[in-house]
Amino acid sequence: MAHHQILIVGGGAAGITAAAQLKRARPGLDVAILEPSSEHYYQPGWTLVGGGVFSLEETRRAEGDVIPSGVQWIRAGAAAFDPERAVVTSTEGEAIHYDVLIVAAGLRLCWEKIEGLSEALGKGGVCSNYSKHYTAYTWEAIEAFKGGSDGASGNAVFTCAPMPIKCPGAPQKIAYLADDVFKKKRLQAR
Repeated sequence: MAHHQILIVGGGAAGITAAAQLKRARPGLDVAILEPSSEHYYQPGWTLVGGGVFSLEETRRAEGDVIPSGVQWIRAGAAAFDPERAVVTSTEGEAIHYDVLIVAAGLRLCWEKIEGLSEALGKGGVCSNYSKHYTAYTWEAIEAFKGGSDGASGNAVFTCAPMPIKCPGAPQKIAYLADDVFKKKRLQAR
């Protein structure tokens, strides 16, 4: 059975940051990250993709390039947790023993919890910056927004779901970025 002093489940921004900080503070620590994906996306940058500042590709890196030096990358996901035995079983069937466990697996988006949202996303001006599949469409919708006519304001609606959500600042950031674009284009917008 494999054993690590620190086992981190999840190789996203949180898991990578935790590993880097631990190795910086104590370089001799035995740290491993359990992460199945070969690609790492810097999700906080997706709002900037939606705002036309970055391309989606600029938020992508090879996972191996962001794993901190000296941290072992276990290329699998977590299938089961057994905290009483201090063991995580990987999706490959490997039992991994740990002294300290950090779970930073991220969230699963539940679009289906809002009736009609799954079908509406990515068309008709319905956008989200919480998924790499839709964030570029946000920029398309901002660019296509025409505002009002004859002195009337056009409405651009931005929503912020109640907590818990991935990044509570993201809905505000994209609204401000869109507002900046609308002002530069001198659009009548609310």
